[in-house]
Amino acid sequence: MIMDDLSKKIEALLFVAGEGMTISRLASVLKKNDEEIKNALTLLESHLAESHSLVMLKDGDHVAFVTGSAVSKVVEDFAKEEFSEELTRAGLETLAIVAYKGPIKRSEIDYIRGVNSSFTVRNLLMRGLLERIRDPKDARAYVYRISSDFLKFLGVASRAELPEYGDLAGKLEEFLKEDTENEQK
Repeated sequence: MIMDDLSKKIEALLFVAGEGMTISRLASVLKKNDEEIKNALTLLESHLAESHSLVMLKDGDHVAFVTGSAVSKVVEDFAKEEFSEELTRAGLETLAIVAYKGPIKRSEIDYIRGVNSSFTVRNLLMRGLLERIRDPKDARAYVYRISSDFLKFLGVASRAELPEYGDLAGKLEEFLKEDTENEQK
């Protein structure tokens, strides 16, 4: 099955988003209507079924990539190995950003770190160190915050008890504010 240009763009966006997207968000980003997106998703789903180990997960208006059952054992073994090891530098960086700045969008985490953080955020979510919640400013989006398990593990009752919390949280806020101001110029 040969994919059209729209299906390829959707594939790229779903890959980069990591957690999937809603049909309405895809339509907005790609400047298409919902029906065009649904048709392209059907084409993409057929393409994946023919020759890939990824499948499309559909949950209402939300679509995402997940691994297919044919490779589930190798993915499960990999995940178990990853979780049995200590956190990577990327994991620690991401945790620190969320701890001192959260709730925070993944795009802001990516901006601060300078790299795509999808895998790292997903890993921290699966470990129970981060929580994903609806963005109170935009019901279509999510933000991340540290979990109560993370606080328990550190032995603190709140984020305010983290070392140098006020100073570092302020610096992160200033950094993101400067970026927003530069984009508006």
